[in-house]
Amino acid sequence: MDSTAHINTDLVSFGYSESTYVMTDYALHCHNFYEVFYFLSGDADYLVEGVNYQPTPGSVLLLSPHAFHGVRVNSTAPYRRYSLHFHPDLLLPERRDFLLRAFPQIGENAGQPIYFKHTEKFHLLSYLESFESCSRKSNEFQAQMLPICVEALLMQIADMSDSCNAFSKQSDTPQTQLSSILFYLNQHLKDPVTLDEISDHFFISKHHLNKVFKKATGTTVIDYLLRKRIAYAQMLLFNGCHAKEAAADSGFLDYSSFYRSYVRILGHPPGADRGVLAKPNDNVIGNVTVQI
Repeated sequence: MDSTAHINTDLVSFGYSESTYVMTDYALHCHNFYEVFYFLSGDADYLVEGVNYQPTPGSVLLLSPHAFHGVRVNSTAPYRRYSLHFHPDLLLPERRDFLLRAFPQIGENAGQPIYFKHTEKFHLLSYLESFESCSRKSNEFQAQMLPICVEALLMQIADMSDSCNAFSKQSDTPQTQLSSILFYLNQHLKDPVTLDEISDHFFISKHHLNKVFKKATGTTVIDYLLRKRIAYAQMLLFNGCHAKEAAADSGFLDYSSFYRSYVRILGHPPGADRGVLAKPNDNVIGNVTVQI
């Protein structure tokens, strides 16, 4: 494992990381990239759309775009992992659906596993190590090889997903109610929904709604909606949409509040992201920042 082996392009981000920093809270966020995490060691847990996962060595976690998630490191034991983030535009259209079959969409295929233990027999580590080799090559070489490396890894993941049925899931919150709430919120991201409307829809008080939601997801209903809308707006901007249009299409009624929220959550103004991905796929070298 080479801690200096990192790849950061418009469509792909890859790296090996090691941390001993203990976190008391989850670093929650969502964005527009698919993610693959391969765990090597450490004491950490992930919160993904209200479900808690405790990774073990050799386990894999798959995240779809817009999945609300965060990691928490629980001890000083070295937390080591590989991470890969990629945009679907990297994949050839004729193979895209097949290669992404292991990644469920938010609100759909709720029972589909995203966490897999004991994956050694699928040799995913060897495929991830090929990215380390690629990181040492020239930009021209990377531009040609990265799509091949990503597709090869995704083929193995699709095989793993089809072969594995067992997955680990723990949560203190009844998943039937939480899943319904999350599905409702994701179906109404563009609508000006309020806490009153949501609590009325599920016949629960606003206090109980926020209490159940925060216990499961680590944040409030309003913050969840805000971060999801910002991620959706960023996707629109990536593909060339104007900032004011992206704000309106992602559910913001006021551009100034959208601008402030965008800067607070992503650390830069909306205009910096406009058109980042609106260019030919044969040039994947770039500078998109991805939260992990």
